[in-house]
Amino acid sequence: MLRLFIVLAVIVFKCLAERVELDWDVGYVYGARDGYTYRRAIGVNGKLPFPPVHVTQGDTLVINVHNSLDVPTSIHAHGLLNNGTNYYDGPDMVTQCGIPPGESFTYVLETKDQFGTFWIHGHTRHQEVDGLHTPLIIHSRKPPVVDYDEELLMTFEDWFTTEFAVRQAYIDSLEDIRTLTSNFPKALINGYDGNNTAPITFVPGKRYRLRVICMSINNWFKFRIPGHKMTLIEADGVESIPLEVDGLSMGPGQRYSVIVTAHNSAEFNYMYNVTSYSDALVSQGLTPMVYTGLINYREGAPVKTIPAPGDEQLTWPEETSMQVANKQTQLPVDRQIELTMKKFTYTNQEHLTTLGSTLYKPVLVPTLYTALSMGDLAANSSVYGPQTNAYVLKHLDVVEIVINNPERVDHTFHFHGHNVQVIETGPFGNSSTINREPVLHKQSGSWPMWRDTIQVRAFEFIRVRFRADNPGVWFMHCHLAWHEYNGLAIMFIEAPDVLQQQQSVPKEMIEMCKRQNIPTQGNGAGNQGFNMTGLPPAIYPTPDESSN
Repeated sequence: MLRLFIVLAVIVFKCLAERVELDWDVGYVYGARDGYTYRRAIGVNGKLPFPPVHVTQGDTLVINVHNSLDVPTSIHAHGLLNNGTNYYDGPDMVTQCGIPPGESFTYVLETKDQFGTFWIHGHTRHQEVDGLHTPLIIHSRKPPVVDYDEELLMTFEDWFTTEFAVRQAYIDSLEDIRTLTSNFPKALINGYDGNNTAPITFVPGKRYRLRVICMSINNWFKFRIPGHKMTLIEADGVESIPLEVDGLSMGPGQRYSVIVTAHNSAEFNYMYNVTSYSDALVSQGLTPMVYTGLINYREGAPVKTIPAPGDEQLTWPEETSMQVANKQTQLPVDRQIELTMKKFTYTNQEHLTTLGSTLYKPVLVPTLYTALSMGDLAANSSVYGPQTNAYVLKHLDVVEIVINNPERVDHTFHFHGHNVQVIETGPFGNSSTINREPVLHKQSGSWPMWRDTIQVRAFEFIRVRFRADNPGVWFMHCHLAWHEYNGLAIMFIEAPDVLQQQQSVPKEMIEMCKRQNIPTQGNGAGNQGFNMTGLPPAIYPTPDESSN
């Protein structure tokens, strides 16, 4: 009887699923999003911000992308697992060739059983930095872990006065990023200047779900509504056991849902607080920047003054404090990969941070195409090129990733193709070199939280796990744009033998590469075997002990 019920439920679920189709013309737009600096940016259909995308669990999202830029483009649905359709994941030269200027390509994104709070952003030439991003909300077909009356969406962005390529050239010219003293980003709240964002309306007694998305590329954000408690129910598209917090602390790429219950009286209005900051620049006095906005219970009502306690007196969600709603216990480990961030001076004289000792650099063939075309050799990481940081994973192995950060800068890391189970965090390195509270050792509870974007704080390690059940080529990278640009990334080549049996790249994607003279077979250089002739010369590190 139970089996029949499950079968019937699956049939009903599939019958309810819809095909949602969007036409996106990606092109240049002009404006002063921060209220001060008029500049060129990247929008969709002539708009920036452009509308959020709303679908329902089980739907197929079809996005017809036309590229009106003068350079290639691609998009990535951040948090969508793309199980069975790795080629639609989006990173340029990882799973596809970019869409050439003047051409079009269609992404077919299956939501399957995923639901929650996500976002879509560019994944070629860091176009997300210049505006190519928007929320993606996948509404659930089942009741939430906590009931609510209405949903509200809040987005945080950092917005620079110059385009990414111009600013990156300036950053590249610096010997030490901590000497950066200009061109610091302003904060955008819900797509506009953080000082002029429209009020949020609360109706007395109503319960609101706030979906909060950190679409920044450099800055962290803290968000509070003084006088109101928050109950956290979701992180990165995964439901959590309800957790009461005072506010949210979010790194680039992270998302949360919280329940906020409005007061029963409309006697007072309230102010929300948003703090934008970057640990890399605190010493220059550029951060934090604080923004406030109105929680409007009644037009013209006085604003109630709430005492402001220090952050250390407040409760914030941490990677280990949340627990997953489905109560899944810790996975047993089959393989461990330990990655330590370290600065090196490279043979090209760049002074950069890596995971291990290798900077990620893109190759001449999209890495997915190498995994699909190299037969048995696809299980050898060397065929992907000397700077892809490729790790080959066995099908269904439970992989434990330990990331050590002995440096003074916080990072977020995003796992394409997977959510990861957060096991523990703890101290790593010598935090006494800066004025910062010591890192404490913290273990997750019985049912560790899963998410796709994790914070790795300064002088901290984090231990996470996932099962290699999604054959494909999956990028894992720092979500601070200039760190990813400079190679703070690795690649998981997951079950290439199974991948070759189950997936093939759509013909139109192969043809799109050929029109750009990009090879679609062979190793990272487009050759057979281990012959890497044609790749740019690899750069190698010389340890700089002064950076330790």
